[in-house]
Amino acid sequence: MAGGGALARLRRPFYGWYVAGAAFISLFLQASTGGFTFSIFLPAMSADLGWSRSTIVVASSLSSITSALIAPVLGRIVDRRGPRLTFLLSVICMGIALAACGFVDHPWQFYLAFGIMIGAARSALQSVLPGVMIANWFVRRRGAAYSAAAMGPPIANFVLPPLVTLLVTGLGWRTGWVGLGVVCLVLGLIPALFVVRRRPEDIGLHADGDTPETEPAAPSEPRPAIVATPTSEEWTAREAARSPAFWMVAAGMSLILLAPNVSIVFMFSYLSSKGMEPSVAATAISTVSAMQVLSRLFFWSPVISRLRSVRRIVIVWGCILLASSLLLAFAQGEVWAFIGAGVLGLGLGGNLVLQLQIWPEYFGRKEIGAIIGTGQLLQGLSNAIVPLALAALIDHTGSYTVLYLIVAALVTVGLSLHAIVGRPRRPRLGALTDT
Repeated sequence: MAGGGALARLRRPFYGWYVAGAAFISLFLQASTGGFTFSIFLPAMSADLGWSRSTIVVASSLSSITSALIAPVLGRIVDRRGPRLTFLLSVICMGIALAACGFVDHPWQFYLAFGIMIGAARSALQSVLPGVMIANWFVRRRGAAYSAAAMGPPIANFVLPPLVTLLVTGLGWRTGWVGLGVVCLVLGLIPALFVVRRRPEDIGLHADGDTPETEPAAPSEPRPAIVATPTSEEWTAREAARSPAFWMVAAGMSLILLAPNVSIVFMFSYLSSKGMEPSVAATAISTVSAMQVLSRLFFWSPVISRLRSVRRIVIVWGCILLASSLLLAFAQGEVWAFIGAGVLGLGLGGNLVLQLQIWPEYFGRKEIGAIIGTGQLLQGLSNAIVPLALAALIDHTGSYTVLYLIVAALVTVGLSLHAIVGRPRRPRLGALTDT
């Protein structure tokens, strides 16, 4: 019997993979409020309520501002209190806010529901919670865990657009928002209540499922590329915030991420401008998401696992996103629009994996919640300002060519920053004392 019990324990999956599953749900839910879904509501709400596109996109920009401003606070809370309560409150807040979007009649109501409430919840679900949970539960297997959790957004983007399109075209955009709210509550409450735990040590485990007997042998095992190696530096959030290199990393990532973030917000309207019917445009969006899933499984995850640093692969990823912006800028007709969308899907495959992994690789996991939250400041502000400005541009010109050329220029700046900064070096106390 004792031997059978030991065998059962050996066969039991490491609990950290359940936590990674909760991170998957977190990222799936935040993607339900992202640009692919938002772009489906955009023309329907504009036609029914008489609001301009820029008026509606203000809500998305306000959501990004709220997310950026609250992320450092949420990061510190999760570092100190653990992720469970923040996860639970974020799911409830997002579910109620999504349903409330279906009852709006005035812009201020939409700004409150989507801009403030969803922005606050998305800040936690998008980066802080998944980043902290996986960083705390995995070291050697962190790359694999991030890759598994990061499948949440592409799967959401593959499944939800056709369903939301059916709801919006068949029952109206108000029903579509309420349906999303129900999905959020149904999927999110169970992992928030019963799965999430703070650290493996809290339940008598060790990171990666190691035991005290096996941990000393771990350095001789083949290591994934994205891990906290013995030479990794553990930064505090204050040290990171005082480092110019930290802000160069944050700015570079924010500018590169404008390519997918802007494209996603305007994708449905862009494809419609190329003469596609709503059902065909929704299918194209799902195709982008399918490419995202396939490239993440068969390209990005294997490549990342074989490299010792994300720095070079981030440059490759940025170049792919730059190419997608240029293709979309000069696309002539539906075929080239599909090609540009496919290249965007290829770039999206590496999006979240690299975005999350770069922080613990560069800055350790000591105060990773606050560091991720602080790093989201620039990303949130850029996501707020740039799409809003480009929406106003579309309202005045009706052309997407200049939009994508501007995005391509900003991505080029982000790539340059990332190539220049390299891996930040933590300041040494002794060196500071000597000076």
